[in-house]
Amino acid sequence: MMVWIWLAIFVIAVIVEAVTQEFVSIWFAVGALVALVSSFALEIWAQILIFSVVSLLALAFTRPLVKKMTERAIRHTNVDEFVGKRVKLDKEVTKYNAGEIKVNGIVYSAVLMEDVEEAIEEGSIVEVVTLRGNKIVVKKIEE
Repeated sequence: MMVWIWLAIFVIAVIVEAVTQEFVSIWFAVGALVALVSSFALEIWAQILIFSVVSLLALAFTRPLVKKMTERAIRHTNVDEFVGKRVKLDKEVTKYNAGEIKVNGIVYSAVLMEDVEEAIEEGSIVEVVTLRGNKIVVKKIEE
């Protein structure tokens, strides 16, 4: 009977692993597989102990390595250097319409920060706050 339970735990862990595309349950699949094999010779309490120990050991020994391998590196681009830069607004920007700024000779769409309601007129000096997708978020510089 326990063979089917361990097999079910193994299959569920593998399915969860496949669906999430993250390493979240593979260690339990390993533990369930070892417990499945031990179910032919050992009592239930020993199977549960084996499942727990093998799963925790697999987690303890492989998690740091897996985390290091799957860590996503932050890639800085030349656009990151725009943050904090002050430029002249070439086209008015409102809450609902993007404006335009020119940085290093290239024209970019400029949008307001989310909490700003009032428009910024053409010719005003603005500061680049952040990037949102392919738009540059700006705020007006008070002179």
